[in-house]
Amino acid sequence: MRIGAHVRDESDPIGFGEKLGAEVVQLFVVDPQSWDKPQPHPRAAEILASPIDVVVHSSYQINVASLNNRLRMPSRNAVAQQAKAAADLGAFGLVVHGGHVRSDAELDTGIDNWRKLFERQQDKGGFAVPILIENTAGGNHAMARHFDSIARLWDAVGDYGAGFCLDTCHAWAGGEELVGVVERIKAITGRIDLVHLNSS
Repeated sequence: MRIGAHVRDESDPIGFGEKLGAEVVQLFVVDPQSWDKPQPHPRAAEILASPIDVVVHSSYQINVASLNNRLRMPSRNAVAQQAKAAADLGAFGLVVHGGHVRSDAELDTGIDNWRKLFERQQDKGGFAVPILIENTAGGNHAMARHFDSIARLWDAVGDYGAGFCLDTCHAWAGGEELVGVVERIKAITGRIDLVHLNSS
């Protein structure tokens, strides 16, 4: 297991990682509250040359599960763009939150929208890096809050090579028992690619 941190200085992620003695750093490739298209990172060569591994977290407003076309369509585009930017930095994955729908009646469609994200990108040659779905902290009608919901989601996307990011704070806030959490989620997804050990 490699230990690292989310960088606070996006302009010098490797310098921040070296200061901490990190083996891996997580960073954004755009302002996490924006729909901006990623631009080439000014320190891309340094990031690629460093022994410190990189993972990219997608912007927060992405919601590929949404039934609202004005949110779902730009979300799909943003995932593809940010995955490409992550690949340009040699990242091993792009973390994407599970997202929400507006009612329990929409959950099945939300799951299908996740499947379509992978299916349609597969027709274009797939994503540039693995998509690591992160479990959600809370909120009603979340796609990846409870492990039974994650199991339903995985039935739809697991065969497309989706990865998983386990956030322990999100699991606790979502009402999941933390004892045995690794074994329980691996029984669903078959893998854990990244762990967020948030203490909040």
